[in-house]
Parts: sequence; structure tokens; C-alpha cells
Amino acid sequence: MKRPLNEPLHALALRGRPRLLRDGEEVRLSLKGLALLYYLALEGPTSRARLADLLYGHSAGLQNLRVELHRLARALGREVFPRGQDPLALPSWIRLEAQGEGEVLEGLEGVGGLSDWVYGLRERYRAVSVSDARRALLRELAALRPPFLLVLRGRLGAGHRAFAQALAGALGLPFHQALRPEGLVYLEPPYPQVALKDLLRSKALLVLRLDPGEEPRFFLELRAQYPAERVRVVELSPLTWLEARESLLKDLPFAEAARAYVLAGGEPEWIPEWRACPEGPKRPLAQLRLQTRFLSEAGRFALERLSVVPGAIPEEALEALGALPHLDELERKGFLAYRQGYRFAREGERRLLYAALPLGQRQELHERVATALAFSGRAMEEALHRRALGEAFEALLPSHLRQALLGEGLGRRALGRGTERAMLPKEGEGVFAWEKGFWVALLEPGEEARFSLEPQEEEVLLEVAGEAYSPGDAWGFFLRVRTPAREGHVALEGRFIQRFLLPPGPVFLGFYGLGLAEFTLEAFRPREDGLLAWNLAADEGSSGG
Repeated sequence: MKRPLNEPLHALALRGRPRLLRDGEEVRLSLKGLALLYYLALEGPTSRARLADLLYGHSAGLQNLRVELHRLARALGREVFPRGQDPLALPSWIRLEAQGEGEVLEGLEGVGGLSDWVYGLRERYRAVSVSDARRALLRELAALRPPFLLVLRGRLGAGHRAFAQALAGALGLPFHQALRPEGLVYLEPPYPQVALKDLLRSKALLVLRLDPGEEPRFFLELRAQYPAERVRVVELSPLTWLEARESLLKDLPFAEAARAYVLAGGEPEWIPEWRACPEGPKRPLAQLRLQTRFLSEAGRFALERLSVVPGAIPEEALEALGALPHLDELERKGFLAYRQGYRFAREGERRLLYAALPLGQRQELHERVATALAFSGRAMEEALHRRALGEAFEALLPSHLRQALLGEGLGRRALGRGTERAMLPKEGEGVFAWEKGFWVALLEPGEEARFSLEPQEEEVLLEVAGEAYSPGDAWGFFLRVRTPAREGHVALEGRFIQRFLLPPGPVFLGFYGLGLAEFTLEAFRPREDGLLAWNLAADEGSSGG
């Protein structure tokens, strides 16, 4: 039933001292009466027995509750709850005012048995840190008005709930995690068993978390019936390195920040977890294991076995690990993706499952895969598993990795810095400029970044300096420099300075592997001196300074 237009509106202030305002003026109520109204406003219809237990906690609680209901009616000058109503529901002429300043329900934790509930509410409404990119999205969504259906797509760790909380704060709406008639209602799998008609009737802003993979029936039915002009789907992508560096990782040393960022896959909810627990956070693993419960048992075990293979999974490994019968299920549920072969949809998720494998099982699986790859002649893929087993692997590496890791096939010259030369980057992909130079982040195996430099008319000494990080179980993070004469590969790790003697002509720089780097580029006319530089020039002749 709609509230008459001339009926005075009563507002419960969420922040600061608990109080009920009528047309801006405070109505004097007992603390228990206020607690009752707040509980109904935030948790929805509640049985009298439950309220009596929360507020009084003794055998005479129901009688005390009846007395408190009578006091509320007398203080407000009208019937608040119809006689005999059970469960009690907040009347339409009382609403929660979520905006304001101060502690949430300040002092209400001392009433009856409400302390755990109040502390939980404060956690629910705590200020949520979001990146600049997410703040821009919040500003864009600030024009939304309920009723509305907002769908948040993203992987585990994307921070769906935190974003919904921040949106509720930006809109001044109460935040709920169960269906309520008003406010912002956040729903995540497993979705509640609610009749579709109740969802369509709701006056709330519905925010739905949608996981990757096959779209669930709950979402499909809701979207099919909800007015199209009141539906929006938003992708919560991982943070870029710069976004994370300016928010969640601000003021941290590079090595610590880079490690947390790479291992979390840039997901904002997991970055603090990797910071707090560098040896392996438990909460992200628990979230992932909970999600894998939607798989068949055989599919789940196959996924865990596949975690020993980073990047594209060779067919020989799929067969050796008994995963071939389960690929369709694992892809439909969003755990595997097909990109030049099957692979984990996110390296961060694979890493969590791999770390949770018992050491003996891990070794047995590596041996099984290494043997299968050896029979099919896939030397490079075999090398990774031989290394994990602690066996010799160097002879299996391709030439570019032998060069980068072992320094084979690339000579050096002793040179020095002459006159500084301008060498400007041209077009590229995946390399980003910022105030300290450039940065590049490769979070998934097989990703690459590249850019080219302005062609030079004479030999140049190129200096690439900065910091880099790569997880210890990956091959590394590598720089490839290609000139018309030669190509060189070097590994970037920790603080580094790599120098290259370049011949005249175009220059192409590429990054591959797993990890990230911040770096600067400087170019000089080469001269004879004691600084060692990788020689990518056409001949061994010296250059004047």
C-alpha cells in the first residue's frame, strides 16, 4: 500500500547516535524501541520470538516486547504494527537514512544481544577503498535510481561486494545481502530461493554478482522479465598496475607491491590477501574451492590435477592427467578457456589450486606430464616439469631461453656513455608511459607486450634500467631486443640495468614471460669504456664517442 502524500515521513539515521526523525525533528524513543525499528529496517520482517530473544534474552521477553510496542505507538501517536502481526514488518512511513556522518548505530551495541549484529553492520558499512578507475565507474552509476537491475561480471577476487557497498554509499542507500523492499540488495551465488514475481515487485536496486561461465537460470529468468531500460551489465576487470599502485599498493616498496599484484592477478579483493599472507592466502583458496563445488567430483579432481600445467595445456598433458572427458564441463563453468589450446582462465586461480596440492601428488603429476611430453618430443614444455622435479632441464630449453637464462649466444662489448641521444618510442601494445618512465605487466602465460623505437642513423648505446618481478616458479620475465642485424634476449629481475649496442635502423623491444617491470630508456653515442653492453650491432668494430 502506498503512503498517503500528506503522511509525515519518519527517518532512522543510520550513522551517529540512534534516533528517529519526523520532518527533521527527533522523536523521543527508548533505546530498545529504536533497536527494534533499526533491526526491522535493516533485516526485514522478523518474528516476535526472535526480536524478544535479541532485545531481552529471557523467558518474559515476549511480554516485554508487547510493552515496548505499546510505548512505540504512544510515542508516535499512531499504531505502528497491526494487532497480531507476526512477523513484524517496518511500516512504509518509516525509512532508513543511510547518508550522514559518524559511527554506524553508535552505542546500540550495548542493547540486549545486538552487539554481534551491530559490529557486523559496521563492517558492512565500513568505508571501502576503490581505485580511481572504479571511482569513475561509481560516478557514472550514481545516476541510477531504483528499481534497477545492475549485473556485475567478474572473476573471483574482483571485489563485487565491495563495489556494491561503495555504490550503496555513493547513492545513500542501505546495503542488504538479502531481498528487501528498498535500498541496495546485493545477491551472489548460490542465489536465494525467491519467487521471480517478488524480485520484479521489489523497489530496491538489485545488484547481482555474475560469475564467469554458463549463465545461471536465476539470472536468465530475471533478465528476461526485467524491463530492458532498467538493466545494466558492468564488467569488473582486474586493476592495472598503475591503478593498484595508486590505491591498494600505495607507498609500498616495488618488490612487495609487485609480488602481491602479480600473484593476485590484479584482482582488488585478493591483492590485500597476498600482501598480508605472502606464503599463500587462505581466503582466496577457500573462495575458489567453494566455487569448484559446483563441478562434478570427477571434474573438480581433474581441475586440481591440471593445475600443475601453467599456460596452454598440451593435449599430451590433458590425456596424461585424465582431463579429456571433463574439458566441456570445465570450460562451461568458466574454469578453463580455449586460447591456442585449453588453459586456466586465470593464472592466479591455477596457482592457488597448485599450491594446495600435497607435495607427493604434485611430484607424481609432474612426472606423469614430463614423461608424456618426452615421448611426443615437446622439449620446452617438458623442461618446466623437469625443473619442478629438481632434474636437469637446461638441454631441453630453446635457444632464446638459453640465451636469456644462461647468456649463451650473445656477445658483449666494453663501452661507455657518450653524448645523449633522443630515442623516442613509437607505436606499441601493452607498454604504458607514466611519470617514472614506462611499465609493463604480464599476468597470464603467453601474453606479450611490444613497442618500437625511432630508427637511428648511427650506432647507439641503449640503456634499459628499472625494477622487475617474476614469480619464482615461472621461467622469468624477459626482454627481447631486435635489430636488422641481430636479436637478443635477457631476463629482467630485481633492480637491473641492461645495455645494448644497436646498429643503425629500426629497433623493436618485446616483453614476454610472467611478471612486471618499471623501467626507463636512455640512449647515448657509444664510446670505448668499461661498461658491458650486449652487442646487437652488425660487426665488432668500435664506435667513436
